[in-house]
Amino acid sequence: MSRAPTSAKRPGWQWTEYWRGGHPEVMTLGAGPGRKAFDAAAVWLGYFETFASGARLLDLATGGGQVAGFASDAARAAGKTFEVIGVDHAELAPTGGPAAPGCTLMGSVALEQLPFPDAHFDGASSQFGIEYAERRQALGELARVLKPGGRALMLIHHADSAITRATAGQAAAYDRVFADGGALRLARRAFSAHLNRLPPDATRAAEEAFREAVRRMAARLEPSPDYEPTRYLTGYLNDLAQRIAAYEPASALSRIDAFEFGNASWRQRHRSQLGAAMDGAALDAFLQRADRVGLALSDRSEARDDRGELVAWRVALNRT
Repeated sequence: MSRAPTSAKRPGWQWTEYWRGGHPEVMTLGAGPGRKAFDAAAVWLGYFETFASGARLLDLATGGGQVAGFASDAARAAGKTFEVIGVDHAELAPTGGPAAPGCTLMGSVALEQLPFPDAHFDGASSQFGIEYAERRQALGELARVLKPGGRALMLIHHADSAITRATAGQAAAYDRVFADGGALRLARRAFSAHLNRLPPDATRAAEEAFREAVRRMAARLEPSPDYEPTRYLTGYLNDLAQRIAAYEPASALSRIDAFEFGNASWRQRHRSQLGAAMDGAALDAFLQRADRVGLALSDRSEARDDRGELVAWRVALNRT
């Protein structure tokens, strides 16, 4: 039986685990051999520096507060002060204070129900965030809390981006290698045999079944970058399988539970990301919804990294 929670039990649990794990940045293009991750700093610093001192700014789906921090950086560089609030549906870890000067992060806040008065903010931002929400309601709430003339800039997952392609490839590789999750069940059986002091023949049979399951997983690996995360995970299980006697059984069973939970969280984030990514038609529908609630389009373009790879839709909206 899987030890991982389900979204029905804890909505957004996969994002809570991601941000509580100490990740500082919003999900972007992962770095591969010889390349850096997509750096959105220039996008956001250029946007935030256009606001006057004293502006109130809202960062949607803020996560670890990276984009909110860029707002704080832009204010400091220009000798301005901003009031910056970042909100996220996930249960963010307590910060013990602002994430950056003038910056406050709030967890357990749904974008479909923002806890702010009407016409409260001068500007808003979203990097790979608003597309995960129920879009009609989230856009309506954004329009409600922006002042007339307020502006919003968004980087939105693009269905054809390098980020989406990498995510799809990694997800497919994981599903192919891990298949039905049988290796984890056999791992529990092997360590439970030691914990419960089963007869030697039964224990050896359980160990060999676990090792054989890991060998089958390893045989499904391919020499492709898409398989790198799964290769690492397979290596972890192989270490358990080859060194069963080196692990205290109860501790090993706890490790397996944590491993399964982490894998489920990682895979659920991939599913969410692939479901959130927009092709041209989906973006058209998104912008039509925005227009109906009073958010007029001022810019629609494709954002690319320093190597020219497509990474996102860039959308700028004005509150009418």
